[in-house]
Amino acid sequence: MERLYRASTKSSPEVDFNPEAGVLKITGQSYPENPPAFYHDLFVWLKKYLAAADHEIIVELNISYMNTSSTKCIMDMIYLLEDAFNAGANVCINWHYTARNRSMRECGEEFREELNVKFNVIAEEVYQ
Repeated sequence: MERLYRASTKSSPEVDFNPEAGVLKITGQSYPENPPAFYHDLFVWLKKYLAAADHEIIVELNISYMNTSSTKCIMDMIYLLEDAFNAGANVCINWHYTARNRSMRECGEEFREELNVKFNVIAEEVYQ
């Protein structure tokens, strides 16, 4: 499979899925006009990747803000990853947030409480 890459915009996160390394990174703010359309290609790509073979996948989520529709899309993606984990895939999700962003910390903690999959909530320091 080829790498899936989308540069960030003012309202959408950077998406970088490297199949050789087994790493998916989503970084930035997520409030595109149509989140399901924005995330559609990622879902298709992720499903193909997970179905292809016994792949390890590490998901690095570093989202500073997301609207309600984006939250649903991210949650759907996490459930897809959890299904793969429950079927035997090696899946790890790392939820990064800046120490000052309490709402994103709480969002990560809420996701973690509902899941079986390895889900780490990681505080990042802000340097100025």
